[in-house]
Amino acid sequence: MLYSNGMKWFVKKFPSQNRFIMQETLIKTLLQKNFPHVLPFHPIHQREILIFEGYPIGLTMWLETSEPINYSNTQDRMDVLSVLKRFHAFTGKIQGKWLEELPKYKWMKKWKKRLSLFENNLPLLQPFIQPYYLYTYLQWGKRAVEQLEKLDHSEMPFCITHGDVAHHNFLRGKNNNVYLIDFDLIALSSPLMDDLQFCNRILPFIDWSLNDLKQLGAYQKYQNQLAFYMGLLYPTDVFRELNRFIREDYHYKQRAWNYLIDLTIHQFPQRMQFSQELHQEVNRILTHNVGEVSNYLKE
Repeated sequence: MLYSNGMKWFVKKFPSQNRFIMQETLIKTLLQKNFPHVLPFHPIHQREILIFEGYPIGLTMWLETSEPINYSNTQDRMDVLSVLKRFHAFTGKIQGKWLEELPKYKWMKKWKKRLSLFENNLPLLQPFIQPYYLYTYLQWGKRAVEQLEKLDHSEMPFCITHGDVAHHNFLRGKNNNVYLIDFDLIALSSPLMDDLQFCNRILPFIDWSLNDLKQLGAYQKYQNQLAFYMGLLYPTDVFRELNRFIREDYHYKQRAWNYLIDLTIHQFPQRMQFSQELHQEVNRILTHNVGEVSNYLKE
């Protein structure tokens, strides 16, 4: 925290000037378009780039917050989803040459790499977790990637995605407004990427209920989209956390152990039921599509 002229500012180091400029430009553009869910940078950035120990420093307005956002809270989930979808809607209309500097999120490449790493780590994971669980997750991941690669993603809408919709990247101010922070992973991609990540984050708090997800108004558009259901089948959280478990040291393994057991084993029965419901939806869509083709041929 930095005090300046009676105001508080949040100080953050950025990895490069280009990364800072992209984020500062995005925030400025959103505020100009009256998007009320981001925090402005200090006016000094309009005149110069602040450098400390070789890295650019950003100053953003300090927010006095109320209770932290918690995805176990229904109202928090609804408010976060509302802000996220407004962010997608606003950024889907943004234009400017600076957008060319934004990375394009190659999500299939990332998912395949994470899946491959998990498969390679299986011999190292088996002393900790029973093979039945591990190979079931592997099967779900392979099925999802296989089906997703068959789909045509060229028609998917594009916007700027946030990339990390964890609860701690949303803050509720004392004015009850919810703000989106930490844009380090912004990229040009489909809003589906953030949406799948948000679903993955909240599913443990809604008992892995596909029906509850389908009741969310923002996701009505995905009712008949295979990419949505196959994306939900891909166990990205399990792959991410177990790959990290192998990568990190002994002290991390001790700290993370209880969480990993809950994630991979205690939640498994609900995940199994969830995967079965996903397969039912996929079969429904495929059957419907085959029926449409059949009727077209008859005509």
